[in-house]
Amino acid sequence: MKNIWLILFAVVFFSCKQSEIKIDNMEKYIPSTTVDETIKELESKFPQTDKELIRRGVTLTSEFWISADGSPDEFKEFCINNYTSDKKSLSDRFAKNMETVFGRFAQVSKEMQFPIHVGNAPLLPIDEIFAAWSPFAHITDDWFDNKLAMILHLNFPYYSLDERNAKGLQWSADENAAVNLGLNFASRTPGKLQQEAGEIATRAELYISDYNIYMHNIVDENGKRYFPKDMRLISHWGLRDELKSNYTDKTETGLLKQKLIYDLMTRIINQEIPQELINTKGNDYCPTNNKFFKDGKETAFERENDVRYAFLLEVFKSDKATDKYSPLYPDAIKRAFDQGLEMTFEEVETMFTTLLSATVNRKIGEFIRKRLGRPLQAYDIWYDGFKSRSSINDEELSTKTAKLFPDAKALEKQLPDILQLLGYTKERAEMLCKYIAVDAARGSGHAMGASMRDDVSRLRVRVPETGLNYNGFNIAMHEFGHNVEQTVSLYDVENYLNSGIPNTAFTEALAFLFQKRDLDVLGFKENNPDKSKFATLDNYWNAFEIMGVALVDMYAWKWMYANQEAKPDELKTAIINIAKDVWNKYYAPIFEVKDSPVLAIYSHMISYPLYLAAYPVGHLIEFQLEQHLEGKNFANEIDRIFSIGHCSPNVWMTKATGTKLSVEPFIKATTDAINELSNDLVR
Repeated sequence: MKNIWLILFAVVFFSCKQSEIKIDNMEKYIPSTTVDETIKELESKFPQTDKELIRRGVTLTSEFWISADGSPDEFKEFCINNYTSDKKSLSDRFAKNMETVFGRFAQVSKEMQFPIHVGNAPLLPIDEIFAAWSPFAHITDDWFDNKLAMILHLNFPYYSLDERNAKGLQWSADENAAVNLGLNFASRTPGKLQQEAGEIATRAELYISDYNIYMHNIVDENGKRYFPKDMRLISHWGLRDELKSNYTDKTETGLLKQKLIYDLMTRIINQEIPQELINTKGNDYCPTNNKFFKDGKETAFERENDVRYAFLLEVFKSDKATDKYSPLYPDAIKRAFDQGLEMTFEEVETMFTTLLSATVNRKIGEFIRKRLGRPLQAYDIWYDGFKSRSSINDEELSTKTAKLFPDAKALEKQLPDILQLLGYTKERAEMLCKYIAVDAARGSGHAMGASMRDDVSRLRVRVPETGLNYNGFNIAMHEFGHNVEQTVSLYDVENYLNSGIPNTAFTEALAFLFQKRDLDVLGFKENNPDKSKFATLDNYWNAFEIMGVALVDMYAWKWMYANQEAKPDELKTAIINIAKDVWNKYYAPIFEVKDSPVLAIYSHMISYPLYLAAYPVGHLIEFQLEQHLEGKNFANEIDRIFSIGHCSPNVWMTKATGTKLSVEPFIKATTDAINELSNDLVR
């Protein structure tokens, strides 16, 4: 016991004096005979300790040990001196210090990225450099070099996803914390590579966050304008939300605006859009015939030239460069799914294709067609007529939100009121909102959580000079849901090592729960007795849309791994073909439109690699949570559910709702809802 703390003190105190260990490869260095000898000695030294834990710890540590760490004999000596049977004391010390380190580093990162995330002021060239710098970049080097990561792996070995699913319900909070600790430092990626990856990610994010279209300059084939002056929409989020808002416009104008936005999206996907149009106003463009006008005269233009796909390739190559340093998750796909989502690629793919192939999809498509009174178009994957607000004019909603929230600070001030409208007590609402701050976003908006318990989460939302419009408020409610989850799962979990949620899909689920209650917050009550059925259809149709988008993202990464020397134009062709293939297999039979590339429009593909799958999984979780919440106190259950903390997805769902995550109940409930509604299209 005493020896452990002396060594922990020594490695931290003297780490700054060590020379950086250079990692050329992660090939096996410690002989199996040395591993066996070490295990045998530790079993003799700790006869009361679980032999399986000793074996796992020594074996895992040997996977990360390289020649620069010391000889095989030094490895053996290290293990003998640093193994302890007092896991609780060691776990608590790691928890305390990791909260300090990761929490402070997260604070620094947020401050460095502030200019590129917040406000509309011009960016300085140095802002990108500050934003790309990461205080996290060298912690892997440091903690392996000074052997803290080795002590962690030796005493808290890694448990696979299958093991965590099978055993998680039986683990105590302390046992679960020990398992979560063992999930840290699953790779030994050099700090230089991590820093380079951060720089590439920042460039990609800046490209996306500054990809705006001034819609007044978008015209039809006759030169007619349909969008107001100074309407600036970010791709894809703003374009998609504007398209969705026009379902309340029953005139021909609403349809024409949707068609223009769809044509614009296809030009972005195909990289045929004029470079001069992006984030620049004054020149007109007709996306339908791809004609560009200056001073009213058609002018030749330079297209964007596959910049979108060049960024994606950069991100891919950056991620792939770390593969050889990650023995537990040896490629970016496994890191995104097995490690990040804590669900396998194959498991997620099966869930998605099962829903996308469900026979109920044709019934919903026919239902939408009859409600619209016209043939379906490809962009009707964003049909928005199932929501309660579908009967409320978007301008009426925006007028109210702009008055309520003229700026970001007005929204921040009213966050406690929003929580009280959702069922929280005044005291609880004020306590939660004390740890949430609102900023005016440069991009479409996002949430950034805290990583320690004296920091705050950030809610970022784009607020025009005229005040927050309804689309912005709808996004803000989504991000607010993230913030509430981030706060509850940090502050209401006793052990820091158990803080958080299983994966990003779970925080998306809570964000959806908040987002769909936006009209309740605004005071618009829906008295339709079929409200719950329409809510089920709305959730299902959103999942149906985003699952195809996620599959395109997933298959694109499979393609990049199979074609690692691809050029941007080759990647562009591949992704467009993948998008069309997914569309033709799952969507064309419903829409009776073939070869649409629209599933490739999502900006997440560029700036948030392999993140898109979290959204449809989030919809599945949302459905099960909504079923569970029915008839219960929303606020109390939200607090209980998100204080469960981090465990595997199936264990979390069982603790939260009593059942594992499954797509089948969602399909059944949707089938029941559409069957009951199909004979009444007047509502």
